[in-house]
Amino acid sequence: MSKNCDKTTNPSILIDVNDTATHSICFERCENNKNYVIEPQNLSSVGRFLSLSTTIKNVCPNKQIAIGLKLYETTNGSKIIKGHKMFAVKHCENCCADITLSNIHFVLPEEIAETENKSNICSRRTFDIETTSHYIDLNEISWRN
Repeated sequence: MSKNCDKTTNPSILIDVNDTATHSICFERCENNKNYVIEPQNLSSVGRFLSLSTTIKNVCPNKQIAIGLKLYETTNGSKIIKGHKMFAVKHCENCCADITLSNIHFVLPEEIAETENKSNICSRRTFDIETTSHYIDLNEISWRN
């Protein structure tokens, strides 16, 4: 554990995302019209926002399930993990049902892209999503000898 962190305090982190460009334009005395060309600038803080939904079919009544998703960026045959999400969902109905999770979001800044130009959203990016689910509250198993 870092000597700046202990079990009773949470560190505070401040990140200044200053992505503005400043241009000084002066009007002379009695000048009421001015044309000024701002030099070209790159977009900053760009990225992708992925929104997913998934359905787990035929979940038994009164059971709890765990659902996991792993997001990979694929490039040149390799997969690099870019995020993961985990959920525990309780199904409280009296019959089997499909459970749909919607609005599962992944934020994908270009600066972590597996592309050469990490500040350009014009590059193509490809992702794979892996899902897994299972029951997490099983009935007791009785063993017979």
